[in-house]
Amino acid sequence: MKAIELGATLYVPAIKENLLDTAYGANPSVRSIVICLEDAIREDEVTHAEERFAEALTRFAASATPVLVFARPRNIEMLVRLLRMPGIDAIQGFVLPKITTQNLPQWLSVLVHGKHAFMPTIEGEEAFDRTALSRLRDQLLPYADRVTAIRIGGNDILNILGVRRSKTRTAYDGPLGPVIRDIAGTFLPYGFSVAAPVFEHFSSTDLLRNEVEQDIEHGLLTKTAVHPLQIETIQSLYRPSGAEMAEARAILEKDAPAVFGSHGSMCEPATHLRWAGTIIQRAQIYGTATPVTEAQCRVA
Repeated sequence: MKAIELGATLYVPAIKENLLDTAYGANPSVRSIVICLEDAIREDEVTHAEERFAEALTRFAASATPVLVFARPRNIEMLVRLLRMPGIDAIQGFVLPKITTQNLPQWLSVLVHGKHAFMPTIEGEEAFDRTALSRLRDQLLPYADRVTAIRIGGNDILNILGVRRSKTRTAYDGPLGPVIRDIAGTFLPYGFSVAAPVFEHFSSTDLLRNEVEQDIEHGLLTKTAVHPLQIETIQSLYRPSGAEMAEARAILEKDAPAVFGSHGSMCEPATHLRWAGTIIQRAQIYGTATPVTEAQCRVA
């Protein structure tokens, strides 16, 4: 499973009444969900949340859900309980909260003998420590084929600073910007995917579009969503334009020149090959925003 397939991952509290409807395609745009038993659940709701999750597993095991399903346990002890539940193999994996260099080995010791994918979430003080981020990466490298994405807990990170993200600027324009870049720079070159943090102001569609464009520019091709209204906005921006598709195809041609011009831009297969491959992947999954015209197919 590739992170690019997740699209806008919708977080759904385990006690939410429409949990099963969400998992079974009530919103056809939903590609993946995280059933949250952590921050979205109060301490006095934990038992009820686990009961609801167990009920959902029974349904999932009986009839496959059309979306990718992950669970976010509250702690390692809860993960152990979830793994023992009947039907747990019906979900794709787990989101691991508040990962650190100290507790990651304990999480991995519980998961190592299974087949579930997992997504560690960086949301503590180590998000500001490049050395710690490198240690986390090295700890995860032996399990890279099971790590769907590294998630960034933006609000938890901002809480460490005692601030909240702006309603008028993107995450890249505030204190999260350097953190996102450090995490992307630490993990992406080693083959990991990184998920963009949540944009909590779900009524600010234009600003969300601006932020997703910057996510893509930084190589982050899946994003946490907190509201169904965000899903189509996010995923629409994963559709490449006709011009991007034309350039990607030209770059991937086996007889492509080493350097060529395309509509005012230099294309160089030696350095643009991965970008071109990702453009094709995005089109295969999400379609294209505009058709490829004959004029766009001509290169200089």
